[in-house]
Amino acid sequence: MDDRNMTFSVASIWNGLTGPVLALAEELALRRASGEHPAMELLVRSGGIDALGVRGATRELLLSAPGRSQQALQDIIQRLPGGIGREVELSFAADQSISQQIMLPQQPHDVLRAIVRNKVESLAPWPLAQCLYGMRVSPVAGDPQHVSVDVAVVSRALLDDLAAMLRNSGVEVKALSVVLPDGHAVAIELGGDDVRRAARIRAAQLAKLAAAALFLLLLLGLFWVYRTSSEASRLDGESASLMASLKPGGAPAGETPLVSAANRLHQARRERLSAVAVLNEVSNLLPDTVHLVALTLEGDQLTIKGQGSGVPGLIQVLEASPDFQSVNFAAATELDQNSNSDSFSLIVTLEKAPPPEAAP
Repeated sequence: MDDRNMTFSVASIWNGLTGPVLALAEELALRRASGEHPAMELLVRSGGIDALGVRGATRELLLSAPGRSQQALQDIIQRLPGGIGREVELSFAADQSISQQIMLPQQPHDVLRAIVRNKVESLAPWPLAQCLYGMRVSPVAGDPQHVSVDVAVVSRALLDDLAAMLRNSGVEVKALSVVLPDGHAVAIELGGDDVRRAARIRAAQLAKLAAAALFLLLLLGLFWVYRTSSEASRLDGESASLMASLKPGGAPAGETPLVSAANRLHQARRERLSAVAVLNEVSNLLPDTVHLVALTLEGDQLTIKGQGSGVPGLIQVLEASPDFQSVNFAAATELDQNSNSDSFSLIVTLEKAPPPEAAP
């Protein structure tokens, strides 16, 4: 497979998996930001500003200041008992904003937001970069294929001036909305792009960490499988080699010295007479004038040590046996002064044992 195709496939899979996660992270971040309603609301209207205390869905008028927006805000900051607080929500009356209701086909929220953005360019008298806008989506009775969308737009310049005055007094604008002529409010995404960007960055970092952890676990799993397979193969090989080395017919290359010696001993015992048969044959052949002192059997070599008379004739006596061959003196014969007999040492080579007769 071509490397470019592989890269494209992996990238497509990654985007397909992370796309919904990032979109959900954006939506949750926006909902969390929009759900934070301060206890103080400043309603900017034509001819003044009203300071409202917020308790859940209830709003109580605390102070009203007439005049231009900046002058009225300065008056409220100075006159409001107890101060405004550290956070405030700014609301713009219908006469301080531009709003319109449009009918759109039923679409996902992000698609509707893109359509509304394009609509704002033709709806507002300000450049798009100087617009702050929001929308409220409502179902259409009897028409499930369409939705009613209330679009509201305010000037960013007006907000910046008021926000700067509040910031100088230690107050942050945490929420922004527009009050429509019917009294309903449309939330304006205050720094919505920044919220989305931060949410995407956090979600992407978490996704990368999760992918790295998953990849590491995959490598560890593959390494464990490889080690287990290698160990099993090694044990199987050692078991097969050991079983083969224990067979009477021989041993494979690489067998241990102990197993090799055991195999050679087993084969040697099959090819020569048993020790009992050798002892019985020697006892029958030696004359009464000779007695044994030691009898040693190593492989097919038999060493006979003894004393007696007529020692030179023992070679013919032993070689006459079909079980013995190559009978020689291992050392010179010596005369024992105490017993007045000759001490001798003979080396005898054993004939191979006859093959076992086949069973009838």
